Amino acid sequence: MDIITLFTEQRWNILKSLSEDKYSPLQLAEKSNTTMANISQQLRLLEASNLVKKEKISNRDKGKPRTLFSLSEDYAYLISATNGFADKKLVILDNFHKALFRIWFLEDQNLRNCTEKFLWGIEPYIGNIDLIIIKNEGNYVKVLIASKNSKSIDKKIKDVTIKNQNNEPKDFKTEIITFEQAEKLARQGKGLFSSLLDINVIYDPFMIISKLRKMEGSEN
Repeated sequence: MDIITLFTEQRWNILKSLSEDKYSPLQLAEKSNTTMANISQQLRLLEASNLVKKEKISNRDKGKPRTLFSLSEDYAYLISATNGFADKKLVILDNFHKALFRIWFLEDQNLRNCTEKFLWGIEPYIGNIDLIIIKNEGNYVKVLIASKNSKSIDKKIKDVTIKNQNNEPKDFKTEIITFEQAEKLARQGKGLFSSLLDINVIYDPFMIISKLRKMEGSEN
């Protein structure tokens, strides 16, 4: 089966759900408002295409193993339709390109352009970074970077002024904290975590922001 034919609305919604957390077939059926038989069929197709994987965990309530599904890799499906080159391809993303793809999805073109340049500037240190979030304050961009080894990057990543495609300057003001501090601020809803709607997540491999947004959604 061609990969593009897999991306029906229902299968795409399954992939979006699994990008947030691991789910059982029953949970996915409830989220999709469909039957277990239908969800199981969709999951088999996605698993056969290596887009999702399953694991069995112990079920304390019934004693039987419980099956959970998750994404098998961090994928991007690329489609190019440009003069001189048209193609499509499913690729596995490394940590840097996961952050780059998030930037490409920013709505503000000027912010997108400047933030991409900022990311390339810190690319050598991405292996020591565990969280990047930004907030556009108008005349400058506030950047929060968290790391389990913050001392290794503390003096290497500095405030910088970046010009966009219109040659207009944008200041990027960076704060570097430990990963433990970021988790604490996130739980308390302080700092940039005080309003999740106002921030842009650039890099979050431990899904701190996804889990917070999921909790907020369940409370509303």
